[in-house]
Amino acid sequence: MKYEQWKQNETRFLALTGYSIQVFDRLLPYFASAHDEYLSRYAWNGKARKGLRRFVMYANSPLPTHAERLAFVLSFHKLNAIQQQHADLFGITQKQCNQFLHGFSHILKLALQKATVLPADNQQGLDQQLAQLGQQEKDLFHDGSEREVPRPQVPEEQQEKYSGKKKKHTVKNNIITTALCYILLVSPTMAGRVHDKKIADTCYKIASGFTLWQDTGFQGYKPEGVLIRQPIKKPKGKELSQQQKAYNQSVSSVRVRVEHAIGSVKRFRIVKDECRLRKNNFVDHVFRICAGLHNFRLQNKPYNYPKINLT
Repeated sequence: MKYEQWKQNETRFLALTGYSIQVFDRLLPYFASAHDEYLSRYAWNGKARKGLRRFVMYANSPLPTHAERLAFVLSFHKLNAIQQQHADLFGITQKQCNQFLHGFSHILKLALQKATVLPADNQQGLDQQLAQLGQQEKDLFHDGSEREVPRPQVPEEQQEKYSGKKKKHTVKNNIITTALCYILLVSPTMAGRVHDKKIADTCYKIASGFTLWQDTGFQGYKPEGVLIRQPIKKPKGKELSQQQKAYNQSVSSVRVRVEHAIGSVKRFRIVKDECRLRKNNFVDHVFRICAGLHNFRLQNKPYNYPKINLT
């Protein structure tokens, strides 16, 4: 089994799954519980079974253990291989690979929910996340992240998803994080040409009492009762003063934390490179799954940042 082979070398295991062996072992019980609960109620195609039954792992299964199945789905998210290559790696057919990828990805999402690390995807969920923050956690960060998708065949979709910034066809999500890079919310997936500020205006609202750090792409975004920290935009035809430049540098040195969170999510190349899976709206959900994987890793190995002190 690939899991048994990979775990003989920690560096190789991390490169192929995106997780260290220790963090993988902590996620495995959540995955196993979600796996058995889901497959006792639903078939692989998502249809409900006629009666509840205890799930049994068959000995002749090509992926005969929970660990092997978790390694299978994590390695696909990490490597973003073509399905034929990933099927060959695990000794299964391409058709089985496609079926397993969609089924195990949904189960992985349920496992992250069980571990309470899956970011919110709506306003109600964000409000619950914010209510759970401590009194000292008043700094929030938000930014947008684009990822490439195959060129749509329909002309209207081509125009909608064409990103003038990246010169490719993309989709986009906004994220909201804490000062320690924990992702609280992943917005619904939008076409690449939609502006970051428009996503913020339509998809979420920050409660009063927080300090929100953002870049100049959110110029004019200021929820009521929220203190905005944003670099000063250079006036057209003019220059910034040295004091303004120093302020911008201070803001950017703190705001970069949201870029660290996005970079950590994009360790999984399924959200860094072009995503080729289209069935079951996979592109719309995969960024949130990878953000949950980032949060789980962060819980086990937190980032260490200095206290925010804006000059």
